[in-house]
Amino acid sequence: MFFPRLRRRAKWVFLFLALSFGLGFVVFGVGTGISGTSLGDIFQDILQQRGAQDDSSVDEARAKVKENPQNAAAQLELATTLQSEGRLKEAIVALDRYTALRPRDTEALQQLAVLWGTEAAKARQDAEAAAAEAQGANLSASFVQSESVFLQTLYQTKISEAISELAEARSTEAETRALEAARNEADVYERLSVLLPDEASIFLQLGQASFASGDTAAAIKAWERFLELAPDDSSAPLIRQQLQLLKGEGNG
Repeated sequence: MFFPRLRRRAKWVFLFLALSFGLGFVVFGVGTGISGTSLGDIFQDILQQRGAQDDSSVDEARAKVKENPQNAAAQLELATTLQSEGRLKEAIVALDRYTALRPRDTEALQQLAVLWGTEAAKARQDAEAAAAEAQGANLSASFVQSESVFLQTLYQTKISEAISELAEARSTEAETRALEAARNEADVYERLSVLLPDEASIFLQLGQASFASGDTAAAIKAWERFLELAPDDSSAPLIRQQLQLLKGEGNG
């Protein structure tokens, strides 16, 4: 199973959702500073309370790793502890070290691939949000131009332009992170494809990660293997359509 600890991490899903809405409020300046309390203060309190509860378990796991970095069980325990707390980037580092020590542990590799996929998805969301902010700044400038000569001049000088440029820079940076995470995800699935050469789902995921990373040749190869292994799978029709599009673009 790709998500054996999903229930344990469920509480963090709600925090991620709350942060998503909260960040939206912060970006547009809505819902902050009410009665002297900002959303940043609220989330900081939540995270501090959660961190105080979890620091001891993390410290214990880190101590075991520090005592013997080559102890695979200790690395896995640290990765599991961090993952259960939603500290995914740190969990990736620990799980990567574990899989280096236990390169044939397919369940751990699947978890590592899923974590990289999660990071890629989050980065793509960041990129889309920043791009929307840039577009919003441009639209705001267009709207204000019809309202006031003074505001029109103000926006035309530097304000909307600066906001848009900063947002576009964040979008580009997030897109770069998404590509890197997708490449790492594809690398892990490539390792899994060697260990599980007859597992259709591995090649399906390998194709998706490769496509997301921009490696269409690898995506085609992986999806063709998927169709060989599972021609009647519910995903097969969509994959066939995708393959036709990619090959039609000269990538086959």
